[in-house]
Amino acid sequence: MIDAMIFDFNGTMIFDGLIQKRAWGKFLEVEFNRELTSQDYQLHIAGINNRNTFEYYLDRSISDTELAQLSDKKENIYREICLNTPDEFQLVPGLADFLDWCKNNNIKLNIATASEYSNVVFFFDQLQLGRWFDLDEVAFNDGQIKGKPAPDIFLKAIENVGGKANNSAIFEDSVSGIQAANTARASKVVLVEDPKLEKVNLSENLRIDKLIQSYSDINKFFQE
Repeated sequence: MIDAMIFDFNGTMIFDGLIQKRAWGKFLEVEFNRELTSQDYQLHIAGINNRNTFEYYLDRSISDTELAQLSDKKENIYREICLNTPDEFQLVPGLADFLDWCKNNNIKLNIATASEYSNVVFFFDQLQLGRWFDLDEVAFNDGQIKGKPAPDIFLKAIENVGGKANNSAIFEDSVSGIQAANTARASKVVLVEDPKLEKVNLSENLRIDKLIQSYSDINKFFQE
């Protein structure tokens, strides 16, 4: 019996892949004079924390101060694009109803995201996530927890709501996130696919129990 639903955020709760690509593309061009490729986005950005991404492009370790400075620049670009494209910056179709169903059935809910705290607060404020989630329970990129594909952030999100991995479902959209969900030994792993983006290439040894492009009727899957 599933008693906890754990969600990645970007690309899973909102289809912001195009926004992220525009933000990263602009940031990389301005800061590193680099062009964003689809392969780099899938392998080194999607679902990856900022430190790992910056160190990949710089090909060196960075200090906490440098991480904070670069993160602020990138996330300011991202948030500005979000606010200027309200048609894109919204919850995935069917998600609000599914979250209501979870709450009505006493299913624990939490978010595990590679986003920094400033973005998490932004999401809560702009999308009214407090209707379903407790901000203090969210597992986010605090600079200390291991990033995906390590399972740590999912395990922390599950622990924060008093759940267990073998009774939890994890919703993800990225390669690194699916790897992390598998390593966490979640009971169910759901791949959320943005129909506007190219399909994610997953290795055959990764388990996916369900693939969705919206949350409409997904509750039926958990009642089977």
